[in-house]
Amino acid sequence: MAHRRVTIDDIARESQASPTTVSLVLRDKPGISSETRQRVLAVARSLGYQHRGPARAAGATEPLNFALIVRTQQRYGEAGTPNINPFYSWVLAGIESAARSREMNLLYATLATDEDNRHTDLPSHLLQQSLDGVLLVGSFLPETVQAISAARSGPIVLVDAASGAPGLDAVVTDNVGGAMDAVRHLVELGHRRIAFLGPPEGVNPNFDQRRLGYRAVLATEGLVPMEGRILGDDTDEAVTDLLGRFPDVTAVFVTNDRFANGAIAALGRIGLQVPDDVSVMGFDNIEVSGGAPATLTTMAVDKGSLGRLAVESLRYRLTWPDASEIVISLRPRLTRRISVGTPSVREAVGGFAAVAH
Repeated sequence: MAHRRVTIDDIARESQASPTTVSLVLRDKPGISSETRQRVLAVARSLGYQHRGPARAAGATEPLNFALIVRTQQRYGEAGTPNINPFYSWVLAGIESAARSREMNLLYATLATDEDNRHTDLPSHLLQQSLDGVLLVGSFLPETVQAISAARSGPIVLVDAASGAPGLDAVVTDNVGGAMDAVRHLVELGHRRIAFLGPPEGVNPNFDQRRLGYRAVLATEGLVPMEGRILGDDTDEAVTDLLGRFPDVTAVFVTNDRFANGAIAALGRIGLQVPDDVSVMGFDNIEVSGGAPATLTTMAVDKGSLGRLAVESLRYRLTWPDASEIVISLRPRLTRRISVGTPSVREAVGGFAAVAH
């Protein structure tokens, strides 16, 4: 009968050392005390640990093995198959580029979430393998991050999380600051009736932070918040409801580009032009931004750098396991296109109802 392969987690448990420390010892890295090193090696020998991979040339080091777990959303797939948000294709490209240059192995898995962003399953087959670390890509709810942390005791770096979880390193987008820059741009153009459009609060932590940035600028400027909710993917219903409640809106800050493009199409279907009647501001700068009926003004997130910095953060944590928690925040950049202009005359003549009739 075949015996189960001994893993780094097994050695860590028996030697009372962290998986990161065990990994460093087994790869003969510096920074570990002689006493700890000898204890870990003794436990490894007693358990019958076998070094991974084929024999390598003298002096060469074994590649690091990282799990790359990416958030997917079930409701966007065909026949119930989860799809990855196009935003993450650029993040993954950054991760792959950095990993290749560092000769690191990436073991890929997806983690599906439902309409409320709650995980429906965990990639246990991957988490149970002997890994040097995990890159968790996506804006997961705190309970999902906690479930991954409970299943995997080694270093984890959160990528595009809304903020770092306690004890975990993270590479994040400055959602609050980026949203504030977006809304300030609308204010500087003269807009005073600025709406926010996105999914309900509590669904996506990144979106919640962008809503906070929106509210902060309106509070500073003495403006009244006007918020609409997108349920599922129904931007048509969300836009109709928003304008029904706030007919004199002149600009809409939408929580991401995919929903912003949907809002532009919905406005067109009810006879409103962008930006002549209503300006629309997005967030993310994904590829479809340039394919909308009105080319989308948006906050550009440096998606490739999110991925590259995540890899470097994980390498840093492996080298310096006791270093302070790291949170790297990337500020989005305003990308001006033609979906945002100065306020229209709608504000003076009665808003949506006057235009519609």
